[in-house]
Amino acid sequence: MDIVSGQNIALVQKGELVFVESFDAWYGREHDRMIVTLVLSTGDMELAVEGVDEACSRALERWKRISAMESPTGWVYRVAINHARRVARRRVMEQRVFRKQVPMPHLPDPAGELWELVASLSERQRQVVMLRHVAEMKENEIGAVLGISRGTVSSTLHDAHQRLGRLLNDDIEL
Repeated sequence: MDIVSGQNIALVQKGELVFVESFDAWYGREHDRMIVTLVLSTGDMELAVEGVDEACSRALERWKRISAMESPTGWVYRVAINHARRVARRRVMEQRVFRKQVPMPHLPDPAGELWELVASLSERQRQVVMLRHVAEMKENEIGAVLGISRGTVSSTLHDAHQRLGRLLNDDIEL
């Protein structure tokens, strides 16, 4: 039996009463931030919106189980990133098969010149930086989302910060 009360839902799981956040409350708080994070990671607004929407619809179907997880948002990011990767791979294959270029939409620079520096990072560094600083996820959550260890997240984040620092210093000297 589920009891809905405002922002929370009371569930009985394994004989215990557990209070979890309602899907509507979670979705209202996290949806836009997840899209921004995925746009900054992939560079593709359409792909980001599609990935997040697909992941959110899957989360809604399984909300009783997802909401009881340590990081529901992390689970949804993982699904969104995987979906985006599948779609991107499919686009590449379609381009090869049809020998037709799929035009990439022009994205406005979200942070001006700083975004150019972030865009120069490797894909993994860019994803880790976006998940840490835009999505405000902890290192262990980022590791779960990307399927890497917390230590790898920490190392990747450190390397990305070092590279950005060097690039910023180079720009200042000009």
